[in-house]
Amino acid sequence: MALFEYLKQTQRFLREQKQDFENPDDLISYINRARREIAMRGQCVRTLTPISGSISTITVTAGGTLYTNPSVVISAPDFPSGVAPYPNGAQATATANLTGGVVTSIDVSFGGSGYFQPVVTITDPTGSGATATANVSFPNVLNQGQEVYPFSGIDLSQNPGCSAVYFVRSISIIYSNYRYSLPVYSFSTYQSAIREFPFQYQYVPVFASQFGQGTAGSFYVYPLPSQVYQYELDCLCIPSDLATDASVEAIPQPWTDAVPYFSAHLAMLELQNFNAAKFYLDLYEKMALSYSNYARVGRTVNPYGRY
Repeated sequence: MALFEYLKQTQRFLREQKQDFENPDDLISYINRARREIAMRGQCVRTLTPISGSISTITVTAGGTLYTNPSVVISAPDFPSGVAPYPNGAQATATANLTGGVVTSIDVSFGGSGYFQPVVTITDPTGSGATATANVSFPNVLNQGQEVYPFSGIDLSQNPGCSAVYFVRSISIIYSNYRYSLPVYSFSTYQSAIREFPFQYQYVPVFASQFGQGTAGSFYVYPLPSQVYQYELDCLCIPSDLATDASVEAIPQPWTDAVPYFSAHLAMLELQNFNAAKFYLDLYEKMALSYSNYARVGRTVNPYGRY
């Protein structure tokens, strides 16, 4: 739903189409607060972080000598994500720039898809010695020796309309072509019984914990990673504020229909009409519960009665 539609519906509830009592800027603030409320109440803005990405840039690490017509060869996608539009990955392409027989830079023509650790090779009939490193966008990784990962560091650039992560439901690691989820313990248990050997022990992480709450939270992994590992997070997010009709709405139907009730409640509080404020709050509570029930219909895991 666009911002204008939210404003129009809220003004209908307030009988405020002529804007005699409420400043539209205040209503926009109430609408965005209501959007955050229903997003957290319904836990409806949910995303999986990507495990691979596209090549954003290529850095020349050595220029080499005597190059005349270099070709940049990028390895095939090494980790297709299975996600459209390139479920099987897409080959990236690039071209090299020369100055006096030296490779000075490489331009990415097409970043491709499904890359985790691509290899770049520069070939030429006369030149030699040039090397380059590809930089991949989007995937989140566990770094060698790093135990703590703030929610604020989770890359949401592939999720327009999502502002920040406020809760991580699960943490899965990609190891040797196998995805497994970490058991997540309370931080008290993690502190007292799991992370007993600081810094010295590095291996594939097998335990996790959360410290802190909301957008200021972090997750911990142990043992400390022994190398770079891909990880996938099942996240609950706070939506970005709507500033114009062009702003992306991350909240899905049917929860968007609950937003005007809560924004009308806040507006009535400003007007000190407490009876009307309670009336719209009660309606919001009813609608939020109803929409959650509508969207979470029961499902039979296996109609044949076995796993």
